[in-house]
Amino acid sequence: MIPMALQFITIILLAAFIYVLVKYQTVKKDMNSMAAVMLHESNELTSILQNINVYYLLIDRDFVVHNTNYYALNHLTPVEGERKKVGDLLHCRNAIAAGECGKHEQCKLCCIRTFIGKAFYEKRGFKKLDASMKLLSDDGKSIISCDVSVSGAYLLHINGEERMVLTVYDVTELRNIQRLLDVERENAISADKLKSAFIANMSHEVRTPLNAIVGFSGLMATATSEEEKKMYTDIISENNERLLRLVNDIFDLSQIDAGVLNFVYSEFDANDLLRELEGVFGMKLNENPLVALICEAHLEPIMMHSEKQRIIQVLTNLLHNAMKFTKTGEIRFGCRMEGTDEVCFYVSDTGIGIPEEEQEKIFSHFTKLDREVQGTGLGLTLSETIIHNLGGRVGVKSELGKGGTFWFILPLITKKGVA
Repeated sequence: MIPMALQFITIILLAAFIYVLVKYQTVKKDMNSMAAVMLHESNELTSILQNINVYYLLIDRDFVVHNTNYYALNHLTPVEGERKKVGDLLHCRNAIAAGECGKHEQCKLCCIRTFIGKAFYEKRGFKKLDASMKLLSDDGKSIISCDVSVSGAYLLHINGEERMVLTVYDVTELRNIQRLLDVERENAISADKLKSAFIANMSHEVRTPLNAIVGFSGLMATATSEEEKKMYTDIISENNERLLRLVNDIFDLSQIDAGVLNFVYSEFDANDLLRELEGVFGMKLNENPLVALICEAHLEPIMMHSEKQRIIQVLTNLLHNAMKFTKTGEIRFGCRMEGTDEVCFYVSDTGIGIPEEEQEKIFSHFTKLDREVQGTGLGLTLSETIIHNLGGRVGVKSELGKGGTFWFILPLITKKGVA
C-alpha cells in the first residue's frame, strides 16, 4: 500500500498541475483576446490613417520620411526599403528641379523647412503653420499651387533617435472660399458706399433745382419789371429741365436694373437726327459766345433702322457733358460711316479732358470726376447700356487739358430683340 503521506503529496501535485493547466488556458485565452483586440485596433487605426484627408509623416532631422499614410491615401505601393525626403515624397517643384529635397537654392527660404529645423533644435513642436506649396503633377507637365496647414509633434528617442510627426492638411479649397468671401464682402462694402454716395448725391441734386424753382417762383410774383420776370422765368425753366432730366435718368436706371428698358425701332436718316440736336443745343450755347457748336453731318443720307430716340438720348447726354466741361473753344458732333454696315457717332470738345487712369471707370454707376459740377453720375452709365442694347460699342479718347472725344458705333440695321 502507498503510504498516506505519499498519497497526500500526489494529490497536492495533481491539484497543482490542474491549477497550472487551467491558469495556462486562461492566460492563453486572455492573450489571444488581447492580441485580437490589438490587431483590431491596429487595423482600425490603419484604416483611419488611410482614409483621413490629412498626410502624416514621421521624419528625422534630415527630413527623411520613415512612416507615412501618403501612399495609402494616393493608392500607391512604396518601394521596399526606400526612404524619401519630405519634398521628394510630396513632389515639391524645387526638390524635383534640384534632384533632392533641400538641395535647391530656394529651400533655405522655405518657411516649412525653417520651422521643422528650429523645432528639432529646440526639441519642441509647432502648430498650424500656414504656407503655400508648389507641387509638380505626377506627369511632370504642370505645377499645382496649394495652401497647407502644417503641425509638428517632437518625439524624443524612438529607438534611440529623435523623430517628428508632421501633419499636413490641404486647406486650398478652404482658402479659396475665404478669398471669395473676402471679395464678396469688399464688393458689398463698395456697393453700400456707392448707395450711400448715390443717396447723398441725389438729395443734393434734387434739392438744388427744387430750391431754385420755389425761390424764384416767389421772387417772380413780386417782380416789378418784365425784364426781371423774364430772368426769373428762364432760371425756373432751366431748373425744371434739370429736374426732369434727373428724374428721367433715375427712371431709366430702374428700368435697366429691371431689364424692361423700352426700345421702339424705326427707319430714319442719321443726318436728320443730328440737325435736330444742332437746333436745340445751338440755342443753349448762344449764352456762351466763347464756345462754338459745330455739327458735322454726313454729305450723303445715312439710313438706319434703329432706336432714334435712344440715340438722341445718348448724344444729348454727351453734349450736356461737353458743355459742362468746356468753357472756351468748340464742341463738334457728327457721324460717319464705319465700313459698309456701321455708323460712328461722336462728340468732341476742347474742354478740361479726362485723366487716363479715370477713363476706364467713367461709365460706372454714380461716377462723377468733379463733384462740384452738376449731374447725377448716371448719364454715361445709361448711355453705355443703351448702346450695348442696340448691338453697339462705346468708348472715349481724351487727354488732360486738351479735351476729348466720346464715340459710339452702331449697326445700320439693329435687329429687334438685341436688347
